[in-house]
Amino acid sequence: NSRTMSLLSQLEKINLDSVLGEADNARYITSKILHLVQSQEKARKEMTSKGSTGIEVILSTLEVKPFNLCGGGRRASLLVAKGGTHILLQLLLTASRDCPSNEELMVLLHTLLAKIGPKDKKIGMKARINGVLNISLNLVKQNLQNHRLILPCLQVLRVYSANSVNAVSLGKNGVVELLFKIVGPFTKRSTSLMKVALDTLAALLKSKTNARRAVDRGYVQVLLTIYVDWHRHDSRHRYMLIRKGVLQCIKSVTNIKLGRRAFIDANGMKILYNTSQECLAVRTLDPLVNTSSLIMRKCFPKNRLPLPTIKSAFHFQLPVIPASGPVAQLYNLPPD
Repeated sequence: NSRTMSLLSQLEKINLDSVLGEADNARYITSKILHLVQSQEKARKEMTSKGSTGIEVILSTLEVKPFNLCGGGRRASLLVAKGGTHILLQLLLTASRDCPSNEELMVLLHTLLAKIGPKDKKIGMKARINGVLNISLNLVKQNLQNHRLILPCLQVLRVYSANSVNAVSLGKNGVVELLFKIVGPFTKRSTSLMKVALDTLAALLKSKTNARRAVDRGYVQVLLTIYVDWHRHDSRHRYMLIRKGVLQCIKSVTNIKLGRRAFIDANGMKILYNTSQECLAVRTLDPLVNTSSLIMRKCFPKNRLPLPTIKSAFHFQLPVIPASGPVAQLYNLPPD
C-alpha cells in the first residue's frame, strides 16, 4: 500500500489502455516513480526486491507507450542518447542470474533491445563489454520450443551479429549449429521465427570463420536442399522473404573460396539456374532471380575463352590501318 506500489499499479492500468492520450499520464507517473526511487531507499528496495513486479511494469511501459504510441524511431533514438541501452543490458545481466529466469521479463528486455538496437551503432560492443553477449544465445539453446521467448532473442542476436568480433565469438559458442536446428524445410508454422533465424544466420555467415565452420559441417548442401523445398511448396509465393533469406545465407557463405567450391560440388549452379528459370514469369520473384544470379556469377569458374587466336571470324574494313602501327602488329601475330 506504499506510494510507490500505488503509482506502479496506476502505471500498469495505463499500459493496458490503448488510448493515445494516456501516454502523457504514463510519463507523469513514471517521473513520480523516478523521484521516489532517487530520494527514498525504501522505494528503491520495493522496486528491486524479489517478487516485485516494478521493473516489469516499467519495461512494459517502455514497450507500449514510447514505441508503439509515440513514434518508434524518435523515441528509440532518445532512449539510446539517455543511456537506455546500458541500463537494459545491465537489467538483462541481473535478470539472467535468477534461476529459473523470469520469462516475462526476458521477453520484455529482448523486445526492447531489438527495437533500440538499430538506433545504437555501438550496441554490439556494449553487449560484449557488459558480458551479456551469450545470455540471449543460452536462452535460445534452453528454450528451442518456446517460440514466444526465442523470437526476440534471435532479433537481438541479429543486432549483435552486425559486429564482426561478436559474430566470431558467437560462432565459437555454437550459434551457427543452433540456428540450423531452427532453420528447416517448408512449414506454414512459425514463419516469422524462420525469417528472423535466416536473417541472423546470413549476418553471422559474413564472418569468414563462421562461413568455414558452415562449409566444414556440410551446411551449404543443407541450405540448397532447404531452398529447393521452399521453392517447390511455396506455389502461391507467400513466403518469398523466407526463400530470399535462404539465398542470402548462401550468398554469405560463398564469399569465401571454400564456400564457392562447396556450392559447385553440391550442384548449386544447376539448382539455382533451374529455380531461377521457373521464377522468371513472376515479377514479384525478381529479388530471388537477382540474388541467384549474383551467387552464380560469383561461383562460376573463371575460364579462358576457347579461342586459338584473338582474330575474329568476321572481317570489317577499317578506314586506315598504318602498316607499322600496333593494330597491324597485333593482327600479324601467329595463332599461338
